Amino acid sequence: MNAPALPSTLHLAIGTAETTAVLSLPDGSEQRWRLPIGLGTLWPVPVSKQGPSALAIEHAIQTVEDAIQPLAGHIPAGARLGVAAGAMAPLQRAGAIWGLTHEAIPLAQIEREYQQLAARAVGAPQAHGSGFDDPAGDALVLILRECLHHLGFDAVHLTAA
Repeated sequence: MNAPALPSTLHLAIGTAETTAVLSLPDGSEQRWRLPIGLGTLWPVPVSKQGPSALAIEHAIQTVEDAIQPLAGHIPAGARLGVAAGAMAPLQRAGAIWGLTHEAIPLAQIEREYQQLAARAVGAPQAHGSGFDDPAGDALVLILRECLHHLGFDAVHLTAA
């Protein structure tokens, strides 16, 4: 009896200056892309304590959308989005790494984090103190959100490497 085929998976390696995307297909083949987006490329540095401005976020959204759009036609239905668990290090608050206790982080959770980022950008009082320890956390949330929304994924699956 044959084992069920693993789903196609788009693995993202999100670096400081660029992101490598590798689409692994059930037949063992792969497609690779280098994307000009990274944790340090989305807005000017240094970032204020409340995070990037609303204008910087809008610009970053467009930048990420433009970078990931060429991938959209290559990703089959039912594919998964994978990111190494260690790459989630920027998603820390008070030293605790957010989201690592689960095998996957659902779109709804990433969306909540993005809404906090957007609220901080406009100075909303309820968002005070909701930032990550590392400013790269905001960039990571934005990149993951745009990939989830525009490439049709429902969660970020955490992988060992």
